[in-house]
Amino acid sequence: MKHVRAWWSFALLVFAWSTNTIIWSPQLTYIKYAHNNLTMVGYQLLHSGTIILYLIALLTVGAVLSRQHLHLARTIKLWLYTILVATGAVTIDWLVFNQFNYHRLYNALLPISRNAAPLATAVIIASALLPWLRTRLSNHNARTGIVIAMLPLAVTTIFNRDIFGLLKGNSVTFALLILVIGSLADQLVANRQAVTKWLGVTLVVNIILVAIMPNAAFQTHASMLTAGRFTTPTFLPSVIVATAFFTLLKEPLTRFATTLNQPSYFLTGLTVLLSDSIVIKRAASLTESTNNLAGQLLIILGLTILNLVIAAWLPLLMDRFQRQWQLSQRIERRFATAPDQPADQQLASIVHQLGGMIRRQWPTLLALLVAYIFADLSIYYMGNHTHFVKQSILWLTTLLIFLTFKALQALTNRYWLSLLVTGMGNVIWIVANIQKMDLRNEPILPSELAMINDLDSLLKMIDYHLLIYSGIAIVVVIIAIIVLERWRRAQRLTWPWRLFWLVLAVGAFSSSALWNHHGSRMQTLMTGLDDQPHFIHQAVGAKQNGPTVQFLNNVDITVMTRPHGYSRAAIDRISRKYSQAAKQINATRTNQLKDQTIIFNLSESFANPNRVPGVSLKANPIPKIDHIKKQTTSGIMISSGYGGGTADMEYMTLTGFAMCNFAQTLSTPYTQLVPYLKHNPTIVQSFKYAAAIHPYSKKFYDRGTDYPKFGFKKFSYLGSKEYPIRHQKKIDRNTYMSDQTAYANTLDQLKDHPGAQFINLVTMQNHLPYNNLYNGTNRYRATVGNGTDPAQVANYAMGIHHTDEAVAQFIKEIDKINRPITLVFYGDHLPGIYRNSMKKDGLKLHETDYFIYSNPAAQRQGAKKLTRSTHYVGPNDFIAMTAEQTNSQVTPYQALLTRLYHQLPAYALSTQQNGTNSFNSAPEYVNQQGKVVSYKSFTKKQKKLWHDYQLVQYDITAGHHYLLKTNMMK
Repeated sequence: MKHVRAWWSFALLVFAWSTNTIIWSPQLTYIKYAHNNLTMVGYQLLHSGTIILYLIALLTVGAVLSRQHLHLARTIKLWLYTILVATGAVTIDWLVFNQFNYHRLYNALLPISRNAAPLATAVIIASALLPWLRTRLSNHNARTGIVIAMLPLAVTTIFNRDIFGLLKGNSVTFALLILVIGSLADQLVANRQAVTKWLGVTLVVNIILVAIMPNAAFQTHASMLTAGRFTTPTFLPSVIVATAFFTLLKEPLTRFATTLNQPSYFLTGLTVLLSDSIVIKRAASLTESTNNLAGQLLIILGLTILNLVIAAWLPLLMDRFQRQWQLSQRIERRFATAPDQPADQQLASIVHQLGGMIRRQWPTLLALLVAYIFADLSIYYMGNHTHFVKQSILWLTTLLIFLTFKALQALTNRYWLSLLVTGMGNVIWIVANIQKMDLRNEPILPSELAMINDLDSLLKMIDYHLLIYSGIAIVVVIIAIIVLERWRRAQRLTWPWRLFWLVLAVGAFSSSALWNHHGSRMQTLMTGLDDQPHFIHQAVGAKQNGPTVQFLNNVDITVMTRPHGYSRAAIDRISRKYSQAAKQINATRTNQLKDQTIIFNLSESFANPNRVPGVSLKANPIPKIDHIKKQTTSGIMISSGYGGGTADMEYMTLTGFAMCNFAQTLSTPYTQLVPYLKHNPTIVQSFKYAAAIHPYSKKFYDRGTDYPKFGFKKFSYLGSKEYPIRHQKKIDRNTYMSDQTAYANTLDQLKDHPGAQFINLVTMQNHLPYNNLYNGTNRYRATVGNGTDPAQVANYAMGIHHTDEAVAQFIKEIDKINRPITLVFYGDHLPGIYRNSMKKDGLKLHETDYFIYSNPAAQRQGAKKLTRSTHYVGPNDFIAMTAEQTNSQVTPYQALLTRLYHQLPAYALSTQQNGTNSFNSAPEYVNQQGKVVSYKSFTKKQKKLWHDYQLVQYDITAGHHYLLKTNMMK
């Protein structure tokens, strides 16, 4: 009967401990009650009661630990068990709930140094400290020790200053204090009557202070900010009450606690589970699902019981596992200490054993060190000249290099051969990436491995001195392998270990095929490790992630999901269908695109701020462009980006292909697709001559590689010696070339090549940042909301005012030229300066301005203002719109684009997201009234048209390129 009462007593305490940790967590919002009334007093008294029960549980733990023999090997096992439970919690959170963060992994592997679970750390320390302390203190010393231990609590309570680092009970210092008090109280032979009196007095004091504190807080601060001052475990009266209760009930409490199977494991496991965010996160998410307080408390109760069951079950599982694999015996043999040894002798023995372990494991430690050095060097030489950032990626690269070594060792079972070949391979890998970065400003990518077949050509690109040095180095490595293998053979592996390392290495590298699967466990893991697959600019990705991780980031690139019904027969049907459509369209058109001069002008970040909800300007910054828009074809372009994604808009205008049709992992075709396709059909191929102008670097988005593949014969950019940017001018403090510079170079191109041509002009003037760029910004003083910075908006507005002036002047100049010229002007995306909710205002934050203007010569040749389907368009529509406005005949593919333009709403990536160059989203359709419509609302004819479009895009970009053998793209 006594045992049953003791069981229930300790169970109640541990339950209170768990409940107190979860129910009062600041991450939970369900109990944020803050009114000065009796309900608030009730909450505070309830909280104080659970704290007292929690403190009694800690005191009981301290007593139980102090009764054990001093055995440092047991403390080491307790530490290892803590790491195991914490790592298991992180793993379960990843595999079950698809959540991972490398900081939590660090916390799990280094629980003491990271202070991840203060109470678990205190239990580990106390398992060695308290048995030693008990042997040195008498009953009298115990009473004095209790008083001394409570002094920091007294100072913290009276002065409300945490000078001892107690952290309101969430620190190792506080937990050790309570455990020590429990140990001392267990030795104390006290007068029960005197203890009962102390209990009564302090309990009354505790209740009074806790009850009056909410009103005192309200009267002092007019809020409940300090209402919980006395509902913390560090409140001295609560500690005294708990100590008095424990002193009166210590025999039944400790009797049951000592009968628990491996009580220390149960306690540390419970503290780790309670301190790990997986429990609080589940509690927070589950309690948010109901507004009923009773239901929320039942959820907390269920989670508490579940944690207790898991914490009690884990030691049983561990005990069974240890018996099967004799782990406990192995640890005991490894750290050969005995309970009857003095502490200093036990510690000396453990240090000696650790030294022996290090000496025995030197081959593995050396390999890890070599892997770490090469990982560090690989990231360093990609331009990240610091050794103190992104340690998670550094360790990931180290692991990959180490696994490469272990795989070679598993295959050859030769340590030095594997280590030196791994080292030599990494030297070659780093040097090759440095060479590639110098030549192309990008690292080595998986698609380039096929170039190994043309090894002779590759070697011709390398300086012969480097080849000589490489040959010498290879000879030196071969000699070193022979000498070291004969001099000191090391670490031969058994067949099970060889198979284990080989499978692990293959699995680790093969996992890269899933790194970019949106929402997958592997993507969550890599994101949690701070991997940023920077597809927008591969050089930046290599700098951030190192060449190895960036290489693997590019393995999982699916261009486009295969549409249903894709086949040679389906593509031939489409080719015939739209060849007939082209004939119908061309029957009424008299001009050819190749006889026109067409200018596609991407105006960087151009969009009228007055359309953004909550933003208004003192004056209109683009009156001249607004006037032009009224006179010609114009409207709103739905962008597939916000604050970025320039090259994606450019790609869509040139090719007619839609970003929303590509797979999620293909976010930047300019860097992920175009360089690796032999054929990239674009509007350029409708002209005999084409030029590109960009007053900035050619390296961004791989334009220097992509433009020649598109068919451009000339590319003017900053730094070009063959086709330099002339008339360079910047405005005020803006570091980018002005739009006036861009248009002056375009006029030069019109003069240099007086015949028909296609010009792709990409400006840079209005690129971010937008801080203190221009003079006179008060002219466009902004009224904003939602946290948007009005100064940035005013600077941006002044920038597009300069664009307004430059565009108007440019149109005046092309009007003077007596040959047909049509200008397609469009903003690629809004600047990322608005703080509106993307969920609420997403569509507005993806609306940019566009117009299509034909000069008088083009109008005389038949160019006309379009009046149909112009209010809302996508960048994919510009090819068809230009052909229609200039009365030009079309190819079968352009006929398809024409039908899409006339029969379907505008389409883009989801406007509810603000990410660009990350992962694509499903299509979003916007009709001519500016309303989002669903695919389900399409007619059967519209759905068939959209499916034809997807088949064509898939065939050209990811399929078998059947269309290239037809007249479809010609």
